[in-house]
Amino acid sequence: MDDSIDVVQATTGTSEIPSYRPDAKTRRYDRQLRLWASAGQRSLEQARVLLIGPDATGCQALKNLVLPGISHFTILSPNITTSQDVATNFFLHPDSVSSSIADESVKYLKELNPSVEGTARVEDPLSLISSEPDYFLSFTLIIASNVEPSLLLQLADLLWDASATVGGPDIPLIAIRNSGFVGRVEIQLREHSVVDTHPDTSHTLRLDAPFPSLEQHARSLDYATMDSMDHSHIPWVVLLVRAASLWKESHGGSLPETSEEKSQFKESLKAEKQKGDEENYDEALAQAYRVWNKSEVPWELKQLLEDDSVKNVSANSKNLHILLHTLGQYVSSPPYLPPTSPSLPDMHSSTTSYVSLQNLYKAQFQEDLSTFQSLLTNVLTGVGLPEDAIPQEEVEGFVKNVSGVGIIKGSPLRVSREGKGKLQDEIAEFDDETDSATCFGMYLALLASERFYATHSRWPGTKPKEDMAEDNREVEEIVTGLVGKKEELPEVLIESIAEVTRGGFSTIPTTAAFLGGVVAQEAIKLVTNQYTPLDNTVVINLVKSESAKFKF
Repeated sequence: MDDSIDVVQATTGTSEIPSYRPDAKTRRYDRQLRLWASAGQRSLEQARVLLIGPDATGCQALKNLVLPGISHFTILSPNITTSQDVATNFFLHPDSVSSSIADESVKYLKELNPSVEGTARVEDPLSLISSEPDYFLSFTLIIASNVEPSLLLQLADLLWDASATVGGPDIPLIAIRNSGFVGRVEIQLREHSVVDTHPDTSHTLRLDAPFPSLEQHARSLDYATMDSMDHSHIPWVVLLVRAASLWKESHGGSLPETSEEKSQFKESLKAEKQKGDEENYDEALAQAYRVWNKSEVPWELKQLLEDDSVKNVSANSKNLHILLHTLGQYVSSPPYLPPTSPSLPDMHSSTTSYVSLQNLYKAQFQEDLSTFQSLLTNVLTGVGLPEDAIPQEEVEGFVKNVSGVGIIKGSPLRVSREGKGKLQDEIAEFDDETDSATCFGMYLALLASERFYATHSRWPGTKPKEDMAEDNREVEEIVTGLVGKKEELPEVLIESIAEVTRGGFSTIPTTAAFLGGVVAQEAIKLVTNQYTPLDNTVVINLVKSESAKFKF
């Protein structure tokens, strides 16, 4: 036939099928993306981390930051690798002995993730603080692992002073100190914004004050004409909104208040059942308390809105402060509630009914977002910033997750080192019968040991065994001075001091691995501004597998 063609040339609509397989980067970071999403990953990939003190603990912490993909890390140390370093640090090789420990550590850590840039700087950090202080201000985060107490304090003072100026860099400092099976992690920061604490629930169902489209949808359902299948798959949210609307209609606009009224409300729900085994009604009865629990601005959020840095914003304010300031204006108008969240909890429902309900919440979210955006525009222009000063993605994320934001205010490391501030409160309230008594005793022992170091230029427990008792006695005297007691120390404090001294301030690989995980976890929280970070001290006792948090 004239119109025939060769079969090889024939095409029958076989256009290339697009591949929906994730790209290499997504596959590499798949598990962590489920924890902090793409926004958190972007923050991580922009992070520059400085490690001072590349011992086993510091390198373990850095390892756990290199693997998830920070942008850059620098190791700062003038030291030469010793055989003891190789024996405890997995990121050194026997051939590393007599070479720069910073260079060697960088070489092996970079192998973990080729996309991460790593450099070494072989200089004395103490000299660098004097000659080039701005160098330390170029990083997103600084980790100091088992460095000399005087160096740690000078570094902490530098960072704290830098953050005191308006718009100055507020660089978190994570300080590590460990001795044998005992470890301490401290975080110094002036103020930290958390954009998403990942609360157990971020749903704002507003069953007691439903938005108009939700109430209209609930009232529009005709139970009488529904078959049993549809009736048993109405979402419990809809059941409760409808029941609450009908109750208010017959009770002068009031919701159930007394125990008797609440029981009557539940009985009216039960009466709507068409069958005895309708799971959606069982869920509604279990969640009925939401109807008479008044929706309001959470207490924690109210405290944030009253903060001076939120109430008085300027062009130099952080984005979160400006967003919270705008939220304060938003909740000052009816219905005096935060924006509606587009998310819904799981519930027994058909796909069609659930999606319909979800679309209602999403539509209301968009409406609330539009209102919030208008207020934000006025706030931004009012302080002299352009309307797009805060990225739209950040605005949407804030409005979607208002219940998950937070601000943490820290204190300088020097305060606790000098035995002042909240440390004195903790000492005054000390009870040797509490679960945290041993860990607090170890904190005091570590603090006393740092004062011991300032006097002797060595750590307690590092001399021959026969001198251990003398070191113990001197550390006990320092602790006695800290707690301000003339009588003998409680047994729990004496035992804590003995354990810290017994460790000789050595780094054990198992302790290093554990502490490295803790440090990296807190570093990721700080870098991504997600989840609530440590505020501000944790002591870990691996002898008894226990830990305790303190705020000093």
